[in-house]
Amino acid sequence: MHLRAEFCDGFTEHLVKWVLEATNGTAIVEASWCSQGRRLERAFEMVFPDSRIRECADVLAKLKPVYDGCVDDFPKYLLTVTGDRRVLTTTLRAGIRWPDEDKAAVDSFMRVWRPLISDVEEFLAIPGRSWKR
Repeated sequence: MHLRAEFCDGFTEHLVKWVLEATNGTAIVEASWCSQGRRLERAFEMVFPDSRIRECADVLAKLKPVYDGCVDDFPKYLLTVTGDRRVLTTTLRAGIRWPDEDKAAVDSFMRVWRPLISDVEEFLAIPGRSWKR
């Protein structure tokens, strides 16, 4: 199985963007962000158990392809799992007030997303920014 996670934090001070590609116990991340008026880039590799990919697939299998919070300049999250002759993908555009019928799905998506962003941003160590599990 293969996992692709894409993140764009919207209109913020750091303008963080990254892509994570994971398979066979390893993830490669390519990231960019702004710091002190310069655009910085970093690529790194980290351990990424296949069980996390399966967990994402289990969640994505129950979700719609798109959840749109209808707020411009908020973060955008994308998860895609490829394997078992199928592609599961969900894009979540952050929002403030989710319709009642979407709240549980958004919560499920974010439960698998939060550990991803925490791991990636720990490696990036952007001053003034941290994600806690």
